Parts: sequence; C-alpha cells; structure tokens
Amino acid sequence: MRNLPQQLNLTNKLFAIIPALLLLSACAAPQKEFEPPVFPAAPETPRFIYERTIMSSGDVEELSSADKFKMFATGQRKEVRGIVKPYDVAVHQGRVYVTDTVQRAIIMFDIPGKKFEIIGNKGTGALRKPIGIDVAKNGDIYVVDATAKRVVVYDKQHNFQRAFGGKEELSRPAGLAVSGDKVFVVDTGGVDNDLHRVQVYNGKSGELLTTIGTRGPEEGQFNLPLMIDADDAGHFYVIYSGNFRVQHFDDQGKLVKSFGQIGTRHGQFARPKGIAVDYEGKIYVVDTSFANFQIFNNEGQLLMFIGQRGEHNLPAHLSLPAGIDTDEDGRIYVVDQFFSKVEVFRPYDLKKEEGYAGVKEEK
Repeated sequence: MRNLPQQLNLTNKLFAIIPALLLLSACAAPQKEFEPPVFPAAPETPRFIYERTIMSSGDVEELSSADKFKMFATGQRKEVRGIVKPYDVAVHQGRVYVTDTVQRAIIMFDIPGKKFEIIGNKGTGALRKPIGIDVAKNGDIYVVDATAKRVVVYDKQHNFQRAFGGKEELSRPAGLAVSGDKVFVVDTGGVDNDLHRVQVYNGKSGELLTTIGTRGPEEGQFNLPLMIDADDAGHFYVIYSGNFRVQHFDDQGKLVKSFGQIGTRHGQFARPKGIAVDYEGKIYVVDTSFANFQIFNNEGQLLMFIGQRGEHNLPAHLSLPAGIDTDEDGRIYVVDQFFSKVEVFRPYDLKKEEGYAGVKEEK
C-alpha cells in the first residue's frame, strides 16, 4: 500500500496529464463547419439561405487602426451598442434601419459602410415611440411616431427635415409605406372608434391627399389594420389582424385583390403583423403566432414559409417576429422583438458577396 506522500504525488501527476489529454482530444475531434439552413429544406430545391443575424454595432463596425492600438495599449474593448426592442425594419442600398421603441430611436446598420448610428433620439426630430418605417428612393427616411401621432422625415445624412400628420389627422398610426411622392400611413383605430383606415399624404408637402377605407368586415374595409407596404407603381398592400387577411389596392385606392383567412394551416393567418412586397411582386407576411413569415405570389397563393418557434437565439428561430422588408437584391430582413435581432436571408442563387449588402471574404 502506497503511503500518503506517494498517493499525493501520483494524484498531482494525473491532474497534470488530464488537461493535456483533453487538449489532444479536442484537437483530434474534427470541428463541424456551420451549415446555414436553407429553405425549403431538402429534398426540395432551395430558394433562400440564412445569411446573418444583426443585433449590435459589433455586427457591422470595423475596428480602425487607432481603435486596435487603443485596445492593445489599454486592454479595453470597444463599446458595443445594440437593439433593445425592435419593431419594424426598412432597407436601402445596404443600410438597415430598425425602429426601437425602448431607445426611442432608429438604429442604423450600414453594412457596406461598416457603420452604426442611432438616429432621432435628440433635437427637433426626437422620436417618442417609433414604429413603422420606410425609405424613399432618394434615401429619405420616413418613420411613424405613434405617441406624437405624426410622420417624421430625415434625409439620407440623417438630418431632421420635417414632420406632418398630428392628432387631428391620425388616431393610432402604426405602419407606413413610401411610393414616389406618396406616403401611406395605416391608422389602426380601436374598438371604440371607426378610424380604421389608410391616410395618404404628399410626402414633400405633408398635405393629406385622401382617406381610404372604413371600419368593417367587407372587401375594401378594415378591421384593426396594422402594417403596410407599397410597390413602385403606387399599389399598396395592407395586413390587418381583425379580419386576418391581406388587401391589395391600386394607385387610385381601388381594391384589386384580397386573400387570407383565420386558421392554423399554411397559407392562413393567426396573428399577422408585418408585411413586405418585393420587386417581383411577391408578398411576405409575418405571423407572430406561427413565429415565421409566409411568402405568397401576387395572386395570393402560398409559395413557402421561413422560420420556426425557438426558445434559443438560433438561425431561423423566432419567438416574437414583427416587421419585415426586402432589399433591391432580394434579401429578406425580419425583426424578432424577443431576441432583439434582425435576421437576414438571401436568395440561394445570390452569392454572399453580391448586392448592396454583400460582404466580401477577408483575406
């Protein structure tokens, strides 16, 4: 039988060997490379692929030489700022604009410019509760301030330009869309009033041009309309939770088509929230209850869906999805309020370095 000193010596040797064995084991085990999910999954032909998740300044900013030297010299890390409670998203030439209701601001992620900025949190154009957002062709940013009951406009350099609307014209503004000189604002209304409508403004002068829709269950009427998007021709698409459907109007405000119904099957709606229309006329509808977004053609036929409910922040796992937008190259950007993130999906045949939001590999 070994004496106590011999046993302690043997134990110490074993503890010295174990880390080395673990290290060798880790080196020997092949590390599986991350494979981004594709949609639809095999054996179907993939159409979209998960590209990235955006949550903070660290996801887009590039450290300068001065920043790197300062971090090396002081041991301090660069401050990371991020999203707190996102609601809607709008994208223009690689710039991703996210409304944040807690920070009372617009959070900008400039992917090609590798910049991060907080907009509208001070000064004359300060926001109180930003919700719906869209960007005009010239880069002007239009955002709904639900508390102030107005639309606030910033230019491409993020300087405050003007505001219009007001409590005389807007009751519960939520969604917003820009097409040419027109700005379409959804007025959600409530159970105690009939102000369920779309207010159409001249985006330059702020003049109220017309009111479209009344409260009701019939075609062309609204019941708690929530979000809106418009195409380049001035056609606009409204999603509303009261009647669980999408309505498509032409540039004169006449109903073109309506689709959707309440249900739990694919192509139906349980809690529709966000809507977007891409350059091909496909319609994207976020459903918070399903924790996904469904893609329809311009006839209202379901093409596919992306996303699933998840308790952890994983690719294509959503918990409380809200706003959605598509960019000029076909990428899809969807907000998740619970995980405080924006997920990006690109067309499967589009390379990750292509387009405004493309990111080239570092050599």
